[in-house]
Amino acid sequence: MRRAISITILGAVIAVGVATYAVAFQSQKSHIVLAQGADRRPSRTASDWVTYADHVVVVTAVAEKALPPMRQDVEHGEGAILRDVTLQVDDVLWSSGGAARPAPASFDWTAYGWTFRGGNPDNRTEMAGADEPRIEKGHTYIMAIEWQPPRCTPGDFVPAQWRGLGDGSTLPFDDKTIGNGEMEGHDQSVEQARSAADTSDPNYGLKDRMAGGSADALAKALGSATPQARKEFDPPLSQTSCG
Repeated sequence: MRRAISITILGAVIAVGVATYAVAFQSQKSHIVLAQGADRRPSRTASDWVTYADHVVVVTAVAEKALPPMRQDVEHGEGAILRDVTLQVDDVLWSSGGAARPAPASFDWTAYGWTFRGGNPDNRTEMAGADEPRIEKGHTYIMAIEWQPPRCTPGDFVPAQWRGLGDGSTLPFDDKTIGNGEMEGHDQSVEQARSAADTSDPNYGLKDRMAGGSADALAKALGSATPQARKEFDPPLSQTSCG
């Protein structure tokens, strides 16, 4: 059961691994705050994946650390605390012929951690993105990732990094089974993943269709998918250079 909450985060948006989430976090499930956000890239279909991803990899979260909250959030009395998660690449399932660089052996991933209120960053409630894994140590995932060059805007800097596409581009993969594992900070079974999927939902997609499947089945689906004409959603690099 979800109930409405309102936690205002200063700074307008927070960029994490797969999406940019806007100011208000709007729901809570079993003591985990779920953030609503906008996907970076289309990620619903196999065609989306092979259009926008550089690689599709199997990863295990092997380490994590909390990042300091923003000073203005502490002064304001509420905000978000993010995590830096180290992901070990266990396998590469698919790569684009035009990949910006080879698949990494490991990489860092900015993930949601907690919200806090009352001006005390130690008074925390766990936070995750809605309809996607939280990315927790010890769990395994399949990810469609894209290399993002550094970007600068006035008063802000985003370093070069591996990022996901959207909430459909990270799949639980514990015990080598798609849909089995951590989702929204909770353990999810394949049966739960399948029951949550609604074929009549316009957002029904690859992650729903592949629940219970193997990495080989996903690789086969990607190998037969047709790329689309790629659309650009970011400002041109010439307008956001860091020189």
